[in-house]
Amino acid sequence: MRQDRVVHARREPARPDRSSAHPWYRLLRRHSTGIAAPDPGLWVLALAISVVDAIWMGVAGVAAEPLGFSLAGGAVLVLLIAASCLSTVKSDPPLRGMALASAFLIAFTVPVAVLHFLAAGLGLPFIDGILARIETALGFDWTAHVAFLARHPTLSWWLALAYHSSGPQVGLVVIALSATRRLGRLWTFIRLFAATLLCVVALAALLPALGPYAHYAPHLVPSEPLETVGALWHLEPVARLRAGTLHTLALGDLRGLATFPSFHVCLAILTAWALAPVPLLGLLAALLNLAVIVATIGSGGHYLPDVLAGGLLALAALACRDRAVRRAPAGASTRRDPAARAIETISPADA
Repeated sequence: MRQDRVVHARREPARPDRSSAHPWYRLLRRHSTGIAAPDPGLWVLALAISVVDAIWMGVAGVAAEPLGFSLAGGAVLVLLIAASCLSTVKSDPPLRGMALASAFLIAFTVPVAVLHFLAAGLGLPFIDGILARIETALGFDWTAHVAFLARHPTLSWWLALAYHSSGPQVGLVVIALSATRRLGRLWTFIRLFAATLLCVVALAALLPALGPYAHYAPHLVPSEPLETVGALWHLEPVARLRAGTLHTLALGDLRGLATFPSFHVCLAILTAWALAPVPLLGLLAALLNLAVIVATIGSGGHYLPDVLAGGLLALAALACRDRAVRRAPAGASTRRDPAARAIETISPADA
């Protein structure tokens, strides 16, 4: 009689289950996964920039005023604890998204703002003359534009109000996308925000400018109760940074010094993109951010090339994001580790 062949399946050697052997490892993994979004690499980058800031400030002899930075660090810690609890103790993806996004925005924006401030003292030549010549070649008369705003104070006031809405709109993005469970889109917005902000800081450091209010010194300017952030206030800190006479830096001192390119324009486009799928709010955000872009020249104190460069940077970032999405293999997210996949799958939509 012929015996049937018995085929033995090749068995993989069993891997030790670290989570069952070490309960503390499983607990640590659960909590770290709950605060990993928008990207672990971005958290590492924020920490690295903080280290660079500390070294730079030490070399430059600039001391940090501790109160403001301590409060910012405390806020990040509280938000991270809340996000971790909302991921492990009681699952609440919308609230977790709000807490985690807010924590990262503070943890990333503050050290980048410090880096931006310190880089303004590098002493590279200003490019205002080049930007003004480009503006003239494009047929735009900046002084005539500002004079028009001065003759129409109501329009100037509303444009200034729109310009000042850029910061609060970031908070609106966090709340709206979290509440509607579009957390995938929220993480994408934050990644784009971080990438474009770093680009603006780098370009502003290499291509510094004082702005058209300082370059043209117009006699007729808009006068409204709202402060014109981009006008002349930044001249004093830039001069002190370049002269090496700035010895103390407080959190309240950290304000935008970038002229070229305009981050307000970049952020306006990214904000409109992020809120586009939200009913009604998306349309209102598009209209408001169109006003922000228009207001950037007068209220923000920017040249026309600043506006164009900021817009191109935002569009390039969105194009890179779309290309990455198209090139991603189908089902890639389902093949990842379940713990890493939890970062993304808590949101049902990225649209």
